[in-house]
Formats: sequence, structure tokens, C-alpha cells
Amino acid sequence: MSLGNNIKVFRKKMGLTQEELAGILCVTSQAVSRWESETGLPDTAQIVPIAKALNVSTDSLFGLDANDYDKELAEEVNFKANSIRDQGEQKEAAIAAVDYLAQKCDENPFNYAIQMRYVQAVAHLSRFVEFCQAFTDNPEKWQGYVKDAETRAQYVFRYSNEQELIDKCHYALSWIYWHEKQYEKGRIHLNALPSVSNNMLQETINSYYVFVEKGLDGWRESVRDNLQNFVRALNKQFVYTAESTMWDCPLEETVSHCKWALKVIDEIIQNEKMKAHCQGFYRDIVKYLVAAYLRNDMAKEAATEWKRLIAKIDDYIPFCDKIRNMNKEEVLAAYGEKSFINMTKYTADFAEEKKAFMLGQLKSWCDEKVFAEFEKLIA
Repeated sequence: MSLGNNIKVFRKKMGLTQEELAGILCVTSQAVSRWESETGLPDTAQIVPIAKALNVSTDSLFGLDANDYDKELAEEVNFKANSIRDQGEQKEAAIAAVDYLAQKCDENPFNYAIQMRYVQAVAHLSRFVEFCQAFTDNPEKWQGYVKDAETRAQYVFRYSNEQELIDKCHYALSWIYWHEKQYEKGRIHLNALPSVSNNMLQETINSYYVFVEKGLDGWRESVRDNLQNFVRALNKQFVYTAESTMWDCPLEETVSHCKWALKVIDEIIQNEKMKAHCQGFYRDIVKYLVAAYLRNDMAKEAATEWKRLIAKIDDYIPFCDKIRNMNKEEVLAAYGEKSFINMTKYTADFAEEKKAFMLGQLKSWCDEKVFAEFEKLIA
């Protein structure tokens, strides 16, 4: 992400050796080596010739091209990272996902979405540090991850023009510092995030401006996007509350919250344009409800809720299959980009991976005999 690293990345993209770039610029290969290793920097008079030789702008050379990155690549990397995270033993899988994203960040230093995704992955890993005592034998490794997350987040804050990426970095750092018990540092990032508390949200009035600018069809798309955003925010609170009550509250409180939340989501997905923004949250709420039953030696009740979840997943798969067979532009127009991405990746194989991952989590959260009984009931 530094000037020297940027020169190195662009040189390799051009297929040039250090000697070949040196020849173009009429300098020694040792000079190029010093630039890239940052033991020395090029003179200011050399910046424009270097940019021209590498076929990039000077802004790109300094990492200032805020919107010039491959969003499709970022989505592919994100999907792969999630797949890695959701396979095998939870802690080790989370570490593997972070390491994979670190590699992709180094390969794509100007892709701000990938940099942000690394920060999110470290935030996910932080829960294992606090609750599972990960890295007790190697705390330096964990602190290295935290430092890298801080550095990559600062890079996004400084150079990205996308508020969503900036907010996601603040959100992730808030979680990292909470798990680290560095509450003052966490509050700095928490306070940088928008809040729904005053109800004066841009979404509520933006649709009126869109109506003037793009007409009725534009207004409909804006309202749809607003509702999807509100639904995701509500569902996230549902999931976080379900997780917390499962660990810390009486069973009755967990059951009451989860069943109420699931009823609300069932009503929301009567609008099929909301389905993609509910499926994963619905799955996680049921997971915590099942876990609560298992932790209270109630395998039968847990199995009943699990079977209902499987039925919900089995309904969603053919819906996504239908969407994948539709024209892409029609799907984007009707459902929006985030829905399109979710539905095109939600296959039967993807669902099976998620089921296996959840069963692994549930097994680790409850008594072995209770889980064995649960497994027989859901077989």
C-alpha cells in the first residue's frame, strides 16, 4: 500500500523485471530495488516517468485512486473467504480465512473492499481470542493480526470514497477492541458510525429526490433498497440478541426472543424481494434457538426447530435456482444488486456447507450425549 509496494505491484502487472523498468527509466536496477524495498525513494522528478512507464496515473502510484478497484473480484474473494471460514474446526477455519485475505490484500493493494474484508475477518476471529482463549501460546501472532487490521482500516479511511467500506471498518474495529477490552479505543470507532436513534435517516427522504430525478420506477427501486437496508439492520439485532441470550440468559428468554424474531421475519419474507436479506439471519437465529435447547438437555425441542429450518432452506434453494435462470438485468432491476449476489451464490452445495458448519458449532456448544440424541432425531 506504500509507494514502493505500489511500484512493485504495477511493475509485475506490466510483466517487467526490475532491470527492464530500470532500463526504461535510465536508472540502475539497484535503484528500483531500493524503491520497492523502501530503503530509498525516487526523486520527485521521477514520479511522472515512473507512472508513465507503469501505465498508471500518479494518483494510482500513491494509492489515491479511491474508486478504481475490481468490485467483482472483491465479491469473489469475499465468497471464498466465507467458504474457508465455514469449513472445519471453527477457530482454525477463522485463522485460515484471515490468512487467505491477507494474501489477497497483498496481491490487490488498491482493492479497498478486500482490505475492508480483512478487517472484518479479524473481527470475527477476535471472538475466539476472548471466548476460546485462542493464541494463548502465541499472543504475538494475534497482535500481528490486530495491527494489520488497524493498518488496513486506516488505509480505507484515508483513501476510499465509499462510506459503506469506511463504516464497515469502523464497525469491525469496534468489535475487535471490545473483545480486546480496549473499550476507549472501541468507542472512538463506535461513535464514528451512523445511528438510527434520531430517526432522521437519509433513506427516508432520498426516495423523494429519486422520484424527481428518475421518475416512478426509480422511486420504486429506492424504496426497495431502503426496505432491504432496514431489514438487514433489524435482522442483525435479532441475531446478536439471540446469541447473547443463548449464552447468558434463562432458556425462556432465549426462546421468547427467537420465536418472536422468526415470526417477524416470516412476515417480512412475504415480500420476496426481502428473502435474500433474511435467509442467513433466519438461519442463525434458529441455530441459537437450537443451541439453547441443547444446552438445556432438550434434544427433542432442538430437533423440531432444526427440521423447520431445513424446510425453510429447502424452500429457498429452488427460489434461487429460478432466479439464476433469469436474465441478469431483469433480476438486478427487480431485486437489486445485493439480492442478486446472494441468490446467485445460494446453491444446494452452499446450503449443505452451511448446515455442516452449524452442526459443528452446535456440537461444540453442548453435551456430547445430548448432541448424539439430537443427531438421531434429525437423521
